[in-house]
Amino acid sequence: MSVEFGINFMPTAPAREVVEWARAVEGHGYAILGLSDSQSICRDVYVTLGLCAVNTERIRLGPRVITPVTRHPAVAASAAATLAELAPGRTMVGIGSGDSAAYNIGLKAVPLTELRDYALVIRNLLTTGRADYHGATARFTWSRVRVPLFLAASGPKTLRLAGQIADGVVVRTGIRPEIIRDSIAQVHEGAREAGRDPDTVEMWWWPDASIAASRREAIEEIKMSLAAAGNHLSRFTMEGKHIPPELLGKVKTLGERYEFADHVQPGSANRRLIEELGLVDYLAERFAFAGTPAECIKTLERAVEAGARRFWISIHFDDKLRFMRDWAEQVMPAFR
Repeated sequence: MSVEFGINFMPTAPAREVVEWARAVEGHGYAILGLSDSQSICRDVYVTLGLCAVNTERIRLGPRVITPVTRHPAVAASAAATLAELAPGRTMVGIGSGDSAAYNIGLKAVPLTELRDYALVIRNLLTTGRADYHGATARFTWSRVRVPLFLAASGPKTLRLAGQIADGVVVRTGIRPEIIRDSIAQVHEGAREAGRDPDTVEMWWWPDASIAASRREAIEEIKMSLAAAGNHLSRFTMEGKHIPPELLGKVKTLGERYEFADHVQPGSANRRLIEELGLVDYLAERFAFAGTPAECIKTLERAVEAGARRFWISIHFDDKLRFMRDWAEQVMPAFR
């Protein structure tokens, strides 16, 4: 049974330091590298990805994720084609409705119809050079390239959309077995609705992860990431997102009080918010591989048994090199 692992960073360090992280991703045997796009709180995603592309040889890489809020599709297509020149056959484009990149400039996430249009326009620009967008004709003349498009999805409607139009999906619904099975079913349903083979849609699960001497210590390291995951549960609607009825009010409050200026930052107010709301254990159990290596392996085994095969781990705490080494040496061998 083939299981793949990837790593995602927010490029909060100088770009040359992020390149060292990318080299470690490749050196430790991970399959894919993603960089977050959040211009207000970290370095530019495509400048940094370009450096990572020319300093690696094997790993796939791309933005995880860009948003219609901040990039016109022609700008996004040009960036994608440039990165594809630097790393032929190794790139992808992740697209989402909008998170900290949008909210930190006073804007909001886009609705599903806009996300769909945006993805299709980028694809058409890259492959045909022309597309209609917001009532005008957009042109893209200098390249023709097929770059895989992935949609980030945290609810059933976006999962189905990914199945309908995308090459892949970054699944931010959770790693509990029943949620994994339902998420797969939603993507497959969308693919069948569009007359596509469901198995052609590449599914990457987006967990948080931390290895430590105890589960409590591991969870402490990723609380800012758990808060971000919980905030996604409140986005647009909470229907169909497997939230226990007794926690609906708390999740709603998390979304209302979430501080985007502190998005996934160590020591952020959002850590304290999920502690105050009593959501830490729920979010850790739903979204994270956390604990000793043995505990992480056990949780992973349940996820794999439920049908997940690819895990694209976000790392937002400081000691990234230590985590990548420990995960590669102490967890990944159990799934080879």
